[in-house]
Amino acid sequence: MNLSEVGYFALHRVIGSAVLGYYREMRRLENASRRELESLQSERLANLLAGAAKNVPYYRELVSSRANLTLRDFPILTKSALKQHFLEIMTPELRREYTTGRKDRLYSWVKVQTGGTTGEPTTVIHDAPCRDSGRAGRLYSQTLCGFPLGTPYIKLWGSMRDINQTKESPAQRALRILHRETVLNAFRMSQKRMEEYIAMIEGSKVQHLMGYVDAIEELAAHAERKKLKVRPLRSIMACAGTVTPEARQVLENVFRARVHNQYGSRECAGIACECERGGHHIYANRLLVEVVDNDGRPVPEGVSGRLLITLLQNMSFPIIRYEIGDVGALSTASCECGRLYPLLARVEGRTGEFLIGTDGGHVSPTYIRHLIGVVHNPGLIRRFQLEQYSPLEFELRYEAEPDFPAETQREILREIERDLKEVLGKDCSLKISHVDEITPNASGKFFYTKRTCKPSSSRSAAIAGG
Repeated sequence: MNLSEVGYFALHRVIGSAVLGYYREMRRLENASRRELESLQSERLANLLAGAAKNVPYYRELVSSRANLTLRDFPILTKSALKQHFLEIMTPELRREYTTGRKDRLYSWVKVQTGGTTGEPTTVIHDAPCRDSGRAGRLYSQTLCGFPLGTPYIKLWGSMRDINQTKESPAQRALRILHRETVLNAFRMSQKRMEEYIAMIEGSKVQHLMGYVDAIEELAAHAERKKLKVRPLRSIMACAGTVTPEARQVLENVFRARVHNQYGSRECAGIACECERGGHHIYANRLLVEVVDNDGRPVPEGVSGRLLITLLQNMSFPIIRYEIGDVGALSTASCECGRLYPLLARVEGRTGEFLIGTDGGHVSPTYIRHLIGVVHNPGLIRRFQLEQYSPLEFELRYEAEPDFPAETQREILREIERDLKEVLGKDCSLKISHVDEITPNASGKFFYTKRTCKPSSSRSAAIAGG
């Protein structure tokens, strides 16, 4: 181990964390037999299901405590159910500590709150093993992306809690130093600030970049528009969003780096990450991923559906079949890298990004981005957002580059309106608005499509179900 690894793991051992054991497990399992990995996952799943049915009030009411429980014996855990039954999902010991505010151990559980990407923030509890396995997943993701712990990297991040901590403990400061990360604020992405970021990257020797995919894409697009000099990087870990083909292309063009799609969330921590050969490896030792249709039935490998996540090491607050709000597909292929972790075929975006046509069918955000951002964009549209307010009402807001002839603008917008109505429905109401700026949502993430209404028909596709 290098000095950063020695210091990092020693500090965690002092505070009571067992992250080193979980990290070593992840490194060992990448070369273990598939049978060993599946056996470990099955054993942890069986313990989780039995413990939840016996010790957790919410599941005790819904699932009979018996031998050989399976995932299908448990209901899908929606965000609304999680919020409504928050205290009932806790074991009695955790509920006592949570409600009294007194923990039995210094290093134990922690409350985790999402940024509210799909609406109201979601709150969950991570117990100590879950915290440690989540940290190990992050460290393993960095390894897959080519910058293991101790390698300097730049972090373009949008969480105010991560960036502007006012009461950071000495241990937290030490961990940041040991991570060797330079943090840039993705919430302050003015043109002047982006040029400062590019200049900082250009003037440094750091070879790796991690951040919100939309923030990194915007930075790259700005550099491309302004023809700024950008030093090549070795790798980019793109997080907290969908890495579309267009996003990957602009990042590769500008930074000339290998782009790694990292998939995770605050409530589930690291779920999967793309390796150097393009395989999107699922961390099967710490979680299980299902893909289901709108009726909760499993779909075949390669078919898109709603993603359900089961955390295998959160016995105090079991998160079982949690509908995370994303759309994706599984793969049965093997990765050329030789690692034996199972693979995601793709993650297509959040259910709230899929629009519903007037015929009840879903419209993919990837298609919309390609249609507006590539097919009908000779350089006029800098950024756009298509929002659905009701089954028939849509609004397209766009930021424009200056100095485009008015007639050219009108012609481009006519073509966009024509082709959008082909997929949204010719009977839809589509408003097109030129705006100075489209702001990210409250969590700092930017979405090119968003749906603020629920599907109005049972004909709506599975992945529009949310």
